[in-house]
Amino acid sequence: MRRKSAFTLVELLVVISIILIASSIIFIGGTGGDGAKLSSSQRIVSGIAQGARGQAILKNAETRLIIYAETNTTGDNEKWLRYVGIVYWGTDSEGTEGWLAATQGTYLPEGIYFNPELSGDNDWPGSTMTLDYPRLKAGANTNSETGGGGETYYYYKFNSNGTMATAPTDFSNSWLVLQAGTLRPNSGGTLEVDFDEPENAGLKTALIFRRVGTTTPVNDPGDID
Repeated sequence: MRRKSAFTLVELLVVISIILIASSIIFIGGTGGDGAKLSSSQRIVSGIAQGARGQAILKNAETRLIIYAETNTTGDNEKWLRYVGIVYWGTDSEGTEGWLAATQGTYLPEGIYFNPELSGDNDWPGSTMTLDYPRLKAGANTNSETGGGGETYYYYKFNSNGTMATAPTDFSNSWLVLQAGTLRPNSGGTLEVDFDEPENAGLKTALIFRRVGTTTPVNDPGDID
């Protein structure tokens, strides 16, 4: 009998841990509305980062936290900069090596987005890869560096021992910045996330990815340049 592909118990536990962490909300930049959404987003991403690190150690394989980055002219606007997941390098049920999905992916609350520009200003190197995600089989995802799939994702990389491998130097940390924003057409008619509205200026938070693999929350918007 042909065995159907399914997520393992470990992978399901990763998803459960993300849900449990996301359910514990602290307020950032306000007592409700976008402030609560921002706080929830920070907890969600922190949980996913912990899950990615755990996957790296348990699988003894490189693992990446990914964020949907496909341009909004060809991609899914609902996912853009707010769809987050985990992939790891492994061998699928057919014996093919490639990037495999550890989770089905999670959406950040509406109106909260990953801010690649601010993240890049804080020592994140802006790494991208292409993936067909989520997939339990490698498919086209067979390039260990660039992915090989059809849609673009930003990523933060964990080594097989759970340490971070994303920062641009051996001594710096990487930042992941989240901010309230508005998806609207620019002057050329292309959709983009507007982070510059005055009411959004103070609605930002971050996670610092330490070289050892741990994360530190940054809740004061003044600490995020």
